[in-house]
Amino acid sequence: MKLLIVQNGNYAEAEHRFARGGDETYYGQRYTVGYVAKLARDAAPVRVITVDQDAPLEKLPSGVESLGVRLYRGRHYRPRTGELLSFVKSWQPTHIVLHSPILEVLRWAVGNQIETLPIFADSFRAAGLRKRFWYRRLAWTLNQPGIRWVVNHGRNAASDLVRIGVKACKVLPFDWPSLMLPSALPPKKAPTDPSTIRLTYAGQVVANKGVGDLIGAVAIARSQGKHYSVTIVGKGDIDSFRKLASRHGLERQIDFTGLVSHERVSELMNEGDVVVVPSRWEYPEGIPQTIYEGLASRTPVVVSDHPMFEGRIVHRQSGMVFRASNPQSLFDTIDELVSDRAFYERLSRDADEICRNFHEPLKWDQVISRWLSATPADDAWLRRFALSQ
Repeated sequence: MKLLIVQNGNYAEAEHRFARGGDETYYGQRYTVGYVAKLARDAAPVRVITVDQDAPLEKLPSGVESLGVRLYRGRHYRPRTGELLSFVKSWQPTHIVLHSPILEVLRWAVGNQIETLPIFADSFRAAGLRKRFWYRRLAWTLNQPGIRWVVNHGRNAASDLVRIGVKACKVLPFDWPSLMLPSALPPKKAPTDPSTIRLTYAGQVVANKGVGDLIGAVAIARSQGKHYSVTIVGKGDIDSFRKLASRHGLERQIDFTGLVSHERVSELMNEGDVVVVPSRWEYPEGIPQTIYEGLASRTPVVVSDHPMFEGRIVHRQSGMVFRASNPQSLFDTIDELVSDRAFYERLSRDADEICRNFHEPLKWDQVISRWLSATPADDAWLRRFALSQ
C-alpha cells in the first residue's frame, strides 16, 4: 500500500515546528500530524501534498514524505491542476485521501481504480450555472462504485452533498475530537459597560468570511455612541481590510494580528467579550472549529445564519444568530447579547453542556483507519454513521 494525502496546510512545516517544541496554528493540528506520522510508522509509505503553497519534496524523520504544489496563484490565474495531477500520478499511489474537492484528481483516481477517500469540510451553495454544472459532475464522480465513502465535516455539510446528488447511503458526517473543554475555565461575568466591548474573530481574512461585515458593524456601533474593538486573527487580504477600517476611521479599534498560535487564539477568545463567526452564505463552510473554540473559551458566540451552522448554534439557546451579509443585523445581535447580563452569563455558565453535544461521534482518524483496513466488519461499522442505510 502507498497512501497519498492531498490537503491544505504544509505537513513538513508542522512536523518540524512540533519537533522544535512549537505550538499548533489551528485546532487539532497536533492530532492530525501525529496520526499521519503513525500511519507512516505502522502501515505503509505515506506522502502528503499541500495545495496551498509550493514546497520541495522532503523525507521527514517520521517517515512521511511531504511536498507542495500551490493550486492557485493569484485571483485571476487558472488552477495548476495539471501539475498537481502529474505529481499524483508519478508516485503511483494505491490509496488517496483527498481533503479538497479537486475533480481532476477524483476522476483520474476513479478511472484508474485507485482507492480514494474524499474527506471534505465544504458546503456546495455557490450560485451560477457553471457552478451547478460542476456540482453535478462532482456528484456523478463521487457516486462511482470505486469510491466507497464520501465524508464531510458535520451533518449539515454532509447533507449538502446529498442535496447536490451524492447517494446518502455512502455519505458520512465526521468531526474532530473534543480536545478543549470549558471546564478548564471559570464562567464569565457580563461586560460591565455593554457599550464598550471587545470582539474576537479568527479565520481567513477574506470578504466571504464576513470580515467586512464585522468592520461595518463596528462602524454602526460608533455611530450610536458605542465603542467596539475587534481582534482579527488570521491571514488573507489584510491590507484591503485595513484600508476599509481606515475609511471608517476605525484604525485604533481594529487589530489585525496575522497568524498566531492556537493557544494564543484561545486566550484572545477568553479575553474578549464576544466571539464572532460572520461567514456569508457563499463561503463554502463545513462547520468551523472557531465556533467550538469560542464555546470552549466560555465566551458567548455570535454566528451568521449560514446554512451549515443551522442547529449547531440555536438562537438565544446556545448563542446568537444574525442575518449573514448584514452589518446592521450583526450589530443589533451583539448589542442584544451584551445588554442582557443574565442571558450572557447563562451562556458562559452553560458552555460545558453546549460543548458536550457539539461534535459528531465519528472522528477523522477513525474514518481513515477503517477505510484503510476495509474488512467487512470495518465497512459495517462505518455504515452505521451513513446518512441513510
